[in-house]
Amino acid sequence: MMLALASFLDWVAKSRWLVYIRDSSFGMPALQSVHLVGLTILLAAILVLNLRLVGLSMVDWSIPSLVRQLKPWSVGALTMVVASGIIMFLGNPEKYLASYPFLFKMTVLVFAILSQFGVLRRLSTMEAGATPGRREIFVAGLSLTLWFTVGWAGRAIAFV
Repeated sequence: MMLALASFLDWVAKSRWLVYIRDSSFGMPALQSVHLVGLTILLAAILVLNLRLVGLSMVDWSIPSLVRQLKPWSVGALTMVVASGIIMFLGNPEKYLASYPFLFKMTVLVFAILSQFGVLRRLSTMEAGATPGRREIFVAGLSLTLWFTVGWAGRAIAFV
């Protein structure tokens, strides 16, 4: 099973379009730029939502209303990040699979996505002007910690 997966990843990494992206002077930098723009938009939307959840900004907005406004940005940005990340990974899977920061990033990413679209969604019933409780503050802190850890681990891939 693992041998078949390794063979498949090797075959994909040697495909014409991935070799072009990986080996051209602008392919990987352009792809990394798309990845970072997507991550920036995603983190901005998450930051705005979490700051509202703890009552530090936009307290005159209900969280359900804010979630509706931010959802297209969050989903679009997450799509950009995941799509560009998959292409970067497929360009050199051996390098990434041997990288501890990459493996750590993927693990934290799973928890961040589950937190964002699972736990945080359940807490998104706070109405405008409501005072946040300990649970909301804990969840917002955890969410921000997970997402920023994803970004920092991604940056560590180049150095560790």
